[in-house]
This record gives sequence, structure tokens and C-alpha cells, in this order.
Amino acid sequence: MRPVTLLVLLLTHLALPAQHSGIGIKGGPLASDARSGATRTNLLPGGSIGCYFALRAGPRMEIQPELLVSALGAAYTLPDGGRSSVRTLYAQVPLSFKLYAGNVLNLQAGAQMGRLLMAQQTSPNGSANVTPDHEEWDYGMILGAGADFVSGIDLGLRFYSGLRPMQHDGHLVYARNRSIALSVGYRVGRLRSPKLSRKRR
Repeated sequence: MRPVTLLVLLLTHLALPAQHSGIGIKGGPLASDARSGATRTNLLPGGSIGCYFALRAGPRMEIQPELLVSALGAAYTLPDGGRSSVRTLYAQVPLSFKLYAGNVLNLQAGAQMGRLLMAQQTSPNGSANVTPDHEEWDYGMILGAGADFVSGIDLGLRFYSGLRPMQHDGHLVYARNRSIALSVGYRVGRLRSPKLSRKRR
């Protein structure tokens, strides 16, 4: 069998209808920084892990709430040339609306709320707990794209932009969380879709 023919058959298999309501687990790496008009920050590597609930809302749409634990943060360059970083840990609840461009590929948009669990600052002088300096709640908007396969594997690339300053009293000139995350999920269980009954005439 020629490689081109094999590739066509493989893509045809992956293009079978993939959307079905289900419960899944997901995780993956991310990179985050703090968006500010006056303070420049550098990306800091992190990650997220959690579960999601894919709820079919139509032939080409899903609503997907999630529960994640995510490690965010930002790196800073000090005036003397030294390096400092702040790492934060959040419990996050994203809610995204997924519109399928085909049977596999989809576009995503929605909102996300997070609760701060801890914040740790590291500098040349050592480490310190800076949780009291941060706002307890964080919220913002999410945009992304994904590919959901009939095998139950879901791939996603998501951008998050916070709308609320992450620290008290405008510290760091109202810096807001920002991240880009790559995730791999697997639907471990299916939810039964509601049956539509026809009315008798």
C-alpha cells in the first residue's frame, strides 16, 4: 500500500464524528507572565492538571466546564541586572464554548475564574511567601483551538488573559496574569445524551 493511500485512510478514520458528551482528565505544560503597562516580565514555565466535562450542545458545539490546578508566575529583571520570579498556584474553573469547524477541529472561547492557593517569590536574597500581597480571586477570558479524536483523545492550545490585577493596591502597576497552555486530555467516560421524543399526533 502506498504511503499516500495509508495517510488518506488514517485521516479518514480520525475524521469520524468525535464529539460526544463525556468526562475526561487533562494536563500539560504552559508558559505564563504578568501583563503590565509599565513593568516588563519574562515567561515562566509551569503546568496544569485536572478534569473536564464535555457537554454536547448541538451538532457542531460543545460546552466544556473544567476544574484545574495550575502553576503560573512571571520572571522579572531587577535594576541591578539580577533575576527575580513569582510563582503562583491557582485552582481554576474555565468554561469554554467549542465550535467545530469539522468533525475533529474546533475553535474555543470563554471565561475563566481562579482562586489563589499560594504565591512564592524567589530573588537573590532568598525565597518568601507573598500570598498576602496577591488578590484571592482572578478572572479573565480564554481563546483557543483544539482537535478532538474519536479515540477519546483531546488536544488543545489555549491563551488566557486576566482582567483583574493579581496584586493588591496596584503593585507592579496593575499586573494581570497571562498564559498560553498546551493540553492533552482523554475522555475516560461518556455521558448519555438526552433522547428527544416525538410528540404523537
